[in-house]
Amino acid sequence: MTTRARGIGTAALTVALLAAPQALSAQTSQTLPAIRLEQNFPNPFTPGVSPTIFTYHLDADSRVTLSVYNLIGQEVARLVDREEEEKGMHRVAWDGADANGNFVPAGFYFYKLDTGEVEALGRLRVLAANQT
Repeated sequence: MTTRARGIGTAALTVALLAAPQALSAQTSQTLPAIRLEQNFPNPFTPGVSPTIFTYHLDADSRVTLSVYNLIGQEVARLVDREEEEKGMHRVAWDGADANGNFVPAGFYFYKLDTGEVEALGRLRVLAANQT
């Protein structure tokens, strides 16, 4: 999983982490609420057989979106979109369907948990859906 503060470019964040990882982590932990996004399970998964489960933790009440994206960055499914989510652990199931209700094609996808201040990314693999 990758977690980063909004507004900090990837290159700048990488340089900052290499230069002073302890200073950056201390700074971000003091100023931004912490989130943790776990690897979805099962991974890989097959749409139509059983859902995959996303688990995330919030250290403070936050606005939350959890979305799945294809490899070219298009959102294929928005699983969570809440103005305020209570702190604590949350679980969300995804059956592999896109916004139109069709199973997504087999391949690799990214998922992103976004609180508006901090985001976390993960990668998942979808196997070919069972056609019955």
